Amino acid sequence: MKDGVRLAATYFKPQPRSKDERFPVLLETLPYRKDDSFYLRDYPFYSYFARRGFACVKVDIRGTGASEGPVPDREYSEQELDDAVEIIDQLSREPWSNGNVGMWGISWGGFSAIQVAMRQPPALKAILAAHAADNLYYDSVDYIDGAFHVDAYHVEIHHENGLPRPPDYRLDDAYFKQRFDSYPWFFTYLKHQTDGAFWRKSALRYDYRKLQVPAYLIGGLLDGYRDSVLRILENASVPVKAEIGPWNHAWPHDGEPGPDYEWGVGATQWWDHWLRGTPNGVGNGKTLAVFVRAGHPPDDRLKTTPGEWRLEEWPIRRTAWKRLFPAAERQLGSEPGAAGIEKLRYAPGYGIAAGLWWGEPTGGMRPDDAGSLVFDTPPLAEAIEVVGLPRVHFRVSADAPMAHWIARLEDVQPDGAVSLVAGGLVNASRRLDPLRPTPLAAGQPADLAFELHFTTWAFQPGHRIRLAVTNAQFPMIWPTPHAMTTALHFGEASFIELPTIPFEKRPAPDLGAPEPRDERPDAKYLDCATWPEGARGFRRDLARGATWRGQCGWEIGPRRYHTSERNYYETTDTRPAESRFRGDESYRIRFPRRSLELRSVLEVRSDEKSFYVTFTRRILENESLVREKQWAETIPRQFQ
Repeated sequence: MKDGVRLAATYFKPQPRSKDERFPVLLETLPYRKDDSFYLRDYPFYSYFARRGFACVKVDIRGTGASEGPVPDREYSEQELDDAVEIIDQLSREPWSNGNVGMWGISWGGFSAIQVAMRQPPALKAILAAHAADNLYYDSVDYIDGAFHVDAYHVEIHHENGLPRPPDYRLDDAYFKQRFDSYPWFFTYLKHQTDGAFWRKSALRYDYRKLQVPAYLIGGLLDGYRDSVLRILENASVPVKAEIGPWNHAWPHDGEPGPDYEWGVGATQWWDHWLRGTPNGVGNGKTLAVFVRAGHPPDDRLKTTPGEWRLEEWPIRRTAWKRLFPAAERQLGSEPGAAGIEKLRYAPGYGIAAGLWWGEPTGGMRPDDAGSLVFDTPPLAEAIEVVGLPRVHFRVSADAPMAHWIARLEDVQPDGAVSLVAGGLVNASRRLDPLRPTPLAAGQPADLAFELHFTTWAFQPGHRIRLAVTNAQFPMIWPTPHAMTTALHFGEASFIELPTIPFEKRPAPDLGAPEPRDERPDAKYLDCATWPEGARGFRRDLARGATWRGQCGWEIGPRRYHTSERNYYETTDTRPAESRFRGDESYRIRFPRRSLELRSVLEVRSDEKSFYVTFTRRILENESLVREKQWAETIPRQFQ
């Protein structure tokens, strides 16, 4: 870089067919350690595109993996984005480059591609972003829908930021100063509990004009970032190719549940058009391929989702909004009922069935519904298809100054099983102004309006549509601090609106079956395939809380790696302010004559006024402790 810091890159380059052949460049920048943690993950992706004539470059961002420099001060830091702009310029001038660069990735890589594109480096000609968001506050993992959230990712990223640089893994002064002693981002994020400039500076949602290159966007109906695909598609002025399938936070060729398809074919056409100038029909407009779920029983191990692929416009002009009103005796009808209220005692421990965010396969929702107000339609006489973001408007009151309201749209099967269709929540302190939260007035009615997350679903004849309303979504959302009773007010002021889609024969996208990928010959997984996902990974302690565990082992040449993590959540109905989280992670590396182990613990406790956060790192060499460092801070609660 311009300041002399060297960033580590791995190149996957095609063999030129002539001495003058030049290649478009595909760039991904990540902190996820290309030479160990992501060593097995990367090769199948990059070899796929290298074999199709693209030079692929993977870079560890500054201060992570094998790159030099200190750990950045946050995700998507100014330094990280500045470095990416400089890398793009360097790559465009390599003798084997044709001068055109595309940036791509899933999750962090997608977030980064969007934010670097906003800086408009001249050589960046197009991006591909899978499971990424245009909004860093409401749609990321720190404040889901504006409410505080902590999960395995927070433990893992702060843990791996403390690992030494490969390939030598030296425990020298530079390592301790730049990595081991680096301030955990978690504290920084917890000091920014409300929306504002800290989060909006690099958020595309607040100025779509900054996106000046074509964007290929991939989302999943079981992924927490899916809404951004539709917002960018609708608001950007550049060509956008959008696909939303039935999967979770994964690529479409191996997502779960399927049906899967080979996204690499479309991506190759995309890159050929925008980086080579190939006239292959990609076009300059906007397209949306979306999987419409036929409706199915709850199944947290679902492998293939019933439904069909369609090509649609967005917004869908034939949408008809169907308004349903909750009423007395747990009814949900097309006309408002008599004025009245239904009270709910706040039980903060409910919500495990829905998992850790608004995504992942879920089982039956009846355990969550037991802590909710539920309102059902009569059995349907005909199918109702929903495609879009359902909207809710609630008139509510509470005898406490702060509360969350959660709405879940559910499908009640004829046998009584309940499937989750969509969900969303609002931190009621944001009801008047998202930038200036205010407390509720005890006992006074307040109006709340918010969207549920994007969904597709066909409610079948004989099924019932259910609206579940609650104040707890644990452990997805940190409990609010006050024991309380809330009320939902009936009548015209409380309703849910469903974006129903009248039948119209629509064309289907041409999606081929997944293709085999190359695997690295010098590495393999030992005792894992994936970590447990969503609600499936939890084990409930009926008295106190919930536990999540994951572990994975792999080997690279003579080195063996093993990582394990355990997260524990706890809350109580009588003292919701006194909730807590503890996450423990270990990362072990065994060489022929040496071993290293990094251990990290993130602890979060709360009371009515504050969060108490402790993060501890320990590094061991040959089973002996080398160094330990701990950070401990008390951070005031800010409407969380």
